[in-house]
Amino acid sequence: MRRDKKPMVFYTMALLIASIFFPVVSTLFINDGADSPVWEIGDYWNYNMYISYEQPSASADLTLNMHFEVTNDDGVHYILNFEGNVEGSVSIAGVIEGEMKNTVINGQLYIRKSDLAMITFNAHMEGEIERMFVTNAFSADIELKQNVTPAVSPYDFPIEVNETWTVPNITFWLHLEAKIELAVPYEVLYDFPVYIEEHTLTCTGIEELSVPAGIYRDGYHVSGSPHYKFWYSPIAHNTIKAEYNNIRLWYNESLYWDINELYAEMIDTNYKPQNMPPYPPTNPYPANGSTDVAIDVILSWDCSDPDDDLLTYDVYFGTSLPPSKVSSNQSATTYNPGMLEYNTTYYWKVIAFDGYNHSTPGEIWTFKTKVFANNPPDKPNRPTGPTSGEIGREYTYSSFTTDPDGDKVYYKFDWGDGSTSQWLGPFESGKIANATHVWNTMGNYTIKVKAKDEHGMESEWSDGLLISMPKKYSLFVELFDKLNEWHILRSIMKLLQVIFNL
Repeated sequence: MRRDKKPMVFYTMALLIASIFFPVVSTLFINDGADSPVWEIGDYWNYNMYISYEQPSASADLTLNMHFEVTNDDGVHYILNFEGNVEGSVSIAGVIEGEMKNTVINGQLYIRKSDLAMITFNAHMEGEIERMFVTNAFSADIELKQNVTPAVSPYDFPIEVNETWTVPNITFWLHLEAKIELAVPYEVLYDFPVYIEEHTLTCTGIEELSVPAGIYRDGYHVSGSPHYKFWYSPIAHNTIKAEYNNIRLWYNESLYWDINELYAEMIDTNYKPQNMPPYPPTNPYPANGSTDVAIDVILSWDCSDPDDDLLTYDVYFGTSLPPSKVSSNQSATTYNPGMLEYNTTYYWKVIAFDGYNHSTPGEIWTFKTKVFANNPPDKPNRPTGPTSGEIGREYTYSSFTTDPDGDKVYYKFDWGDGSTSQWLGPFESGKIANATHVWNTMGNYTIKVKAKDEHGMESEWSDGLLISMPKKYSLFVELFDKLNEWHILRSIMKLLQVIFNL
């Protein structure tokens, strides 16, 4: 069995956890200054922490997930239980190096209610250190207790923005017992005082801060030289973020431990950030007061939330004030009101909702649609189809046009023989229309076509297609043609018989 008086990573970790929570629990700020919070049993704060520590006899790069909870109130002290998981690499006195696995830590904090001075810190940690070829179990018990009477609180209430104050030396008595299960068990025992040296802090202002627990807009920023940075939230009743760099913990003038880096941020608490309502909907389209708006307009708007909450919307729309609700709980920032009336004034409004029963209405916006101004269809294309044929036989002709207003179109064909078709349709703008006709008198004819839209406005006539009907259709002619076709077939069959000796 070995006992070693060299500094150990267990001791350092205990100091680091204590040092992060010591300022964390030390103060709370309210709008007109800093005052100590009142905690209730069941209040809790969860933190992610990162610790980097290095010196010749020990080093560590560790990540901790910690849960602190108020579990008792004896009238003088708040008693907080804490627990967490530890991961990362460690090097201990040149004896063992490896990765912490399956490591847990738990314990209690005693906090004086009058000024939130930390009186006692007790912790137990156990787990495994995984090396290249072997895994060693370890355990440690740590107690830190303020070694002065009365105990020192690092803050003097109340604290104002831009106030600067000096924190005196804070002395703790450390008792540590640790054991690593090696071939020869490695044990450590400490029992001596350590202190955090005097330092100056300043509350520099109030900032908005986003941490995993939420967006807090009341983060009082406290700094101490380049080494200390904390952000406290009155709403959270605690620190929401802390950054330490190069903090020195002293035993005496020749023996000390340096914290290279310690970072912590709140990931959860029962004191959620105050949720803010959405910003009012803005930037309507069509712009408020617009005129000559298309009757097929799609309404749109912009909206956001200070907490980045997902938003839904109720839309109100109509021709009278106040407009009626036409859509509820939609997530899109657009609304299609359908085809509107010409030359009509419309009113509309949007109300934004977040997921926390907060809502913000926008202004009532208005616009006026354009005056009805119908345009006739364009001149149809010249008809296409046969340019010659026989009287008495039916022929098909085609044409098309487009309507500048996108209206549906009807077509009328003039056959050039004194007759016209009925209005055919309606057809979609740009679609081809077909019509048939039979001429009963031989001659030359000019076919034209014109179009009208669904509102009755007509186009000009198309260019004409000249056709000729020079032949007379008769049953005798058709029969003669058929017989002649059979005569040709018989001649071909006889020729094949001669060639192949059939």
